[in-house]
Amino acid sequence: MLLARLSIALGLTACLATQVNANSGDLPSLGDSTSGYVSLQQEYTLGRIWLRQLRAQAPTLSDPMLTTFLENQIYRLVPYSGLNHPDLEFVVVDQPNLNAFAVPGGIIGINYGLLLYAQDEDEVSSVLAHELAHLSQRHYARRVEQAQRQEPVAIATLLASILLIATNNTNAGFAGLMAGQAATIQNQLAFSREWEQEADRLGMRTLVAAGLDPHAMSSMFEQMLYANRFSSRPPEFLLTHPVTESRVADAAGRAEQYPRKPRLTSLEFLILKQGAMRRYQLDESEVGQYLQEIRSRNPRGSGDFAAASYNLASLALEQKKPDEARKYLDDIISPWNQHAAVSALDARVTAAQGDTEKAIITLDKALTYAPQNLVLLTTKASILDDHDESARAVRVLQNLCDKRPTTPWLWQRLAEAAEHAQMKLTSFRANGEYLFFSGQQARALRQMELALQEAKKAGDFQQESIISQRLRIMAASLSQLQ
Repeated sequence: MLLARLSIALGLTACLATQVNANSGDLPSLGDSTSGYVSLQQEYTLGRIWLRQLRAQAPTLSDPMLTTFLENQIYRLVPYSGLNHPDLEFVVVDQPNLNAFAVPGGIIGINYGLLLYAQDEDEVSSVLAHELAHLSQRHYARRVEQAQRQEPVAIATLLASILLIATNNTNAGFAGLMAGQAATIQNQLAFSREWEQEADRLGMRTLVAAGLDPHAMSSMFEQMLYANRFSSRPPEFLLTHPVTESRVADAAGRAEQYPRKPRLTSLEFLILKQGAMRRYQLDESEVGQYLQEIRSRNPRGSGDFAAASYNLASLALEQKKPDEARKYLDDIISPWNQHAAVSALDARVTAAQGDTEKAIITLDKALTYAPQNLVLLTTKASILDDHDESARAVRVLQNLCDKRPTTPWLWQRLAEAAEHAQMKLTSFRANGEYLFFSGQQARALRQMELALQEAKKAGDFQQESIISQRLRIMAASLSQLQ
């Protein structure tokens, strides 16, 4: 069944490419040979459709802390990456495999499992800096240009192949292609040695300019080689970015030109890394012991101790033991207890102990220092929605959706809160946006039609106009895939 859906995705994306190429005369020329084959506008359009396809076919994560962590990592690097059009979208795939990818049009993603292998934030950033270099140098478009001179391969087919790898169905993907074309596509995906070296060189330059440790790139490569050595199948990242001993040595030699820098291990990184261990490598019965062992090995003032205490408190809260969760939270001392994530968990525990008003006060106090913090705001919305104040939750989530209009899980939360508040128009509209950005265009159109009916009933001409425009955009997107 999955293979059938992926094969359909290949066909749909190829059809889209034909339409985009047919209209290429209407797109601005960038004055370089690569843009004659694939313009930035084409990359943007295909990339966004690719992302919706990915979300429809692969499990993705909607954790606010994980989202914020990835955004912070990338935006720390972007000013130094040479990326001229940093209109980026991010996605985290719920897979344990070591993988990261950058897709034409500014789509950057990781598997959550990447954090199992990275020892610190600098190593995560080294992978992302490498991917940003592929985007800034437009290696995908240059690959298409090169292929067109030898054997025509549409960028849409290339994107579809990347989709197969991102959804952890590499073998099925290549088997689903014609035998002759499969070899060509695999060569398309395996960047040339020259371009890999270019991405390594520029990625390291980005790391240095951002104040990170350039030696993180070679140490991360070593982690990849280690993962490959003890696996029956190479990590997905290595299928498209082959790492060899000589490449590790080149990265290490290049790093020696720069001074070493202290590595970053924020509380959020440690919490998420422990969370990845729990999700992918531990039985549920082993989690408590694993976290307690971390606490026993580290002093109370360390980040590792604080992260383990946070995760134990979160685990206790999941088990509906708020008093036990409070004890673990009280073990987190300064400066770790001042982090937004700890304040958010503190509020959740307080609400579970029956004091919703105090929980909201805790969040509002933290928000005075970080008014746009995604973890704090989504926690506030959840607490309000869970305690019969759904209308207030809707206002919080509407503001978030205005600022992050392409984030599907925020629209989903807004739809749920609006339904609880009996706000039909908002619920239908939000559910439509959620379904659209999740790659379910046909269902999205139905929800938007229901929202339009509600707007007409209410005589809300402003919403009627907004929804009508969104309906046209969604319908046009669906027609491109037919």
